[in-house]
Amino acid sequence: MSGSVAGALAGSPELAARYAAFRDAAHEALGPDLVEAVRGAVAEVHGIQGGGGEGARGSASEAVLAYARRMVFEHTAITDEEAAAVARELGEPGLVALSVVAALADAECRAEAVGLPDLAS
Repeated sequence: MSGSVAGALAGSPELAARYAAFRDAAHEALGPDLVEAVRGAVAEVHGIQGGGGEGARGSASEAVLAYARRMVFEHTAITDEEAAAVARELGEPGLVALSVVAALADAECRAEAVGLPDLAS
């Protein structure tokens, strides 16, 4: 497991393993191409270089990427219609996986920004 959250959890192997299993299940449900596109879109919102951009879009539709971007700062403003459009595209399980992947990508970006592994030690 890698990333800032993983670094922060290094002192608790059981918790780190549970986090990794949860994250991996969400990634598997969404698929590697969409995971990378969503992670790139979220990183882009945080202004992280190499966060993705058009080249990292892969097979993700604009509706999926817009949903992922809004999860960062506007998750409570996502409308039922926006969520329904993504659910029609990905199915309900896909919508849930997208929400989880976007939230975890956001957490990774935020953890990196504050140096979470260093704070946890």
